[in-house]
Amino acid sequence: MAPLPEPPAESPLPTLATAAEEPDAPARWRDRDLDALRTRGLTIPVEGIPAGQIADSFLAARDGARVHNAVDIMARKGTPVLSADDGTVLKVGTNTLGGNVIWAFDPSHRWVYYYAHLDHFRPGIREGQALSRGDVIGYVGTTGNAPKDAPHLHFQLLRLIEGKHYSEGAPINPVPLFVGTAVSH
Repeated sequence: MAPLPEPPAESPLPTLATAAEEPDAPARWRDRDLDALRTRGLTIPVEGIPAGQIADSFLAARDGARVHNAVDIMARKGTPVLSADDGTVLKVGTNTLGGNVIWAFDPSHRWVYYYAHLDHFRPGIREGQALSRGDVIGYVGTTGNAPKDAPHLHFQLLRLIEGKHYSEGAPINPVPLFVGTAVSH
């Protein structure tokens, strides 16, 4: 598969990163799309990981030159990675930073989910495939620029921006949107 574009290095709208976690955020950031996503919540995309075990690395510095704009969910190599929401597989492939990656749309095509550092993909997963919340899509790994001794899922939530490539969406912190403990079905 051809390499995919890298995710954006920095948020074009950094204040959006806090909209989901600050109930008193300015009204302009509390739009219907984000409210709908907040209401339905996201399944934690790594099987068996409770919300309290996820360190919020969204604003962490990376490589001394960029903001993470994603969350790393630590787990044993080979732990199933689950679809955080219903939706559609957009891309399955590789890139330099993410290694083995999957991009998926939510049902409304307003949000994009980026799953990176996968050890391998679920057999048969393909672009255009419908996803249900909790479907296994791949397995935790250390591909791309992930430290070989720290298997994890790099999970990013992006708001699509009209006229821009899906990888150039505005990052939103997914941590406040996670619900429960992920268990595949």
